[in-house]
Amino acid sequence: MTLPDLSASPFFLDAEAQAWVARTRDGLSLSEKLAQLLVPIGLRLDRAELDRFLALGVGGVSRFVTVDPGALRDSTTYLQERSRVPMLLSTDLEGGELASVGGTAGTPYPNQMAVATTDDPVFAQRLGQVMGREGRAVGFNLTFSPVADLDLNPRSPIVNTRSFGSDVGRVTAFCEATIQALQAEGVAACAKHWPGDGMDDRNQHLVTSENTLDLPAWEASYGAVFRHLIASGVRTVMPGHITFPAYAHARGRPDEADLPATLSPLLTTTLLREELGFGGVVVSDATEMGGFTSQGRREDTVPQVIAAGCDILLFPTDVERDLEFLRRGVADGRLTGARVDEAVTRVLALKASLGLHRSTALPEASTLRAPEHLAWAEECAERAVTLVSDTQNLLPLDPTKHRRLLVIRQPRRTNGLGFPLPDLRVPDLLGEAGFEVTLYTPGTRVSPDDFDALLYVVAQEGLMVRDDLRLDWMELHGNPFRAMERFWDVLPTAIVSLGTPYYALEAPRCKTLVNAYSPVLPMQEAVVRALTGGQPFSGVSPVDASSALRPVRERRDPVVER
Repeated sequence: MTLPDLSASPFFLDAEAQAWVARTRDGLSLSEKLAQLLVPIGLRLDRAELDRFLALGVGGVSRFVTVDPGALRDSTTYLQERSRVPMLLSTDLEGGELASVGGTAGTPYPNQMAVATTDDPVFAQRLGQVMGREGRAVGFNLTFSPVADLDLNPRSPIVNTRSFGSDVGRVTAFCEATIQALQAEGVAACAKHWPGDGMDDRNQHLVTSENTLDLPAWEASYGAVFRHLIASGVRTVMPGHITFPAYAHARGRPDEADLPATLSPLLTTTLLREELGFGGVVVSDATEMGGFTSQGRREDTVPQVIAAGCDILLFPTDVERDLEFLRRGVADGRLTGARVDEAVTRVLALKASLGLHRSTALPEASTLRAPEHLAWAEECAERAVTLVSDTQNLLPLDPTKHRRLLVIRQPRRTNGLGFPLPDLRVPDLLGEAGFEVTLYTPGTRVSPDDFDALLYVVAQEGLMVRDDLRLDWMELHGNPFRAMERFWDVLPTAIVSLGTPYYALEAPRCKTLVNAYSPVLPMQEAVVRALTGGQPFSGVSPVDASSALRPVRERRDPVVER
């Protein structure tokens, strides 16, 4: 059995920690070793659920970052005090409305695209510091962030605002700053989604997606990003349910062209481990996603995940079932004992690199919404607001000229699980600034006799199972007939996006477009100040927001040719 060098990057374990890893691994039965490779998601966090995970001896538990901080701390303490082997407690510390600690109980730091728009990596460092400090305070020690994908396709619903943009240099620098800050705060970071999402307009939560680049183009883009982040010490990498046909063809393995990285030894062992030299933990993306479940029978795909090179199988909904599938894989030789030991060694080494073999005690919760964190979030938001276009010179809005504002917004906002999100505060903030604000209904008459200007205020961050981030005119205007109306020739109109930056694609004749990337409250406050002249538009767009069609056309050409 060839085991990894634990004294090298990214673990850097001393002799004591290495001895703990070896002693712990060798003291586990085969079933206990296999359980260490599973990280289910805790949905309820009640004692019955936690006791079940403890009895099974899983390697960790993932929880939603927006859960009440008290429940997160309590479940952390309960699990760590009772677990034979300390646990990896994971989440997605990406920032933004949907991935900040404790929801509104923590600091509402803008998402990755908003951070990139500042054009200053210090804000990425602060993202890592805020997420790391506040994440540790509620019990997280592993985050599946940052997103290292390039946002090259405006139609991608899963990358979009979760990315640092389309520029290789910016994405690399901002990811590195975030990773170093997270890991300095005691949270292992993760570069995702290997071998690179953001080319396909399909969502791997729903279907296996594809990186369509040829090998030289990939090496100069995604390959360059991952090589740098591996060299700089990121401790985990997450393969997605993403294929990379060009690599399979280049290596004379066309039979593997349709295998996603989670199931492909060619992508995850040969390319990631051997060619790029990654020595850390490889953690699969969620194995209940459509991009994985569509690949075959689970009794076959579960052992294949580990055999292909992943060290952790993420989010099994039935842990007992998947443990049995892993045992069968070992019994019939599809999964070797040596491969299991290699994976367990890396999982334990990650735990030791976090100091969990010495202590699982939590820091104080006082870092949540620390004054410094709130100030950083406000400064980031102020720097991020971007004016894409204003050819009609509508801005700044002035209560003496535009007193009567009509606002059209999404009537019901939800997160990726269907739960409601709070209404946007922008209309209220405009009212406080001296405007008379009317919220549109399907019965509203849109006329200059009634209103001086119209604002669309929409917030759609890149997210989970959503398959489309385009403007939903039916939702916004209220019925099929009004969905076909356009108002910018009736009233001076602006579109304000607190999410995706690509509405120039949906409304090319709207003369004023403002991007603010994230609906967190500091961002809403900053965009209202910018709209009303209280601060400049300082954001530097990290994507081509005004020519959104071009990347789609470039992406489609190679697909048609193949």
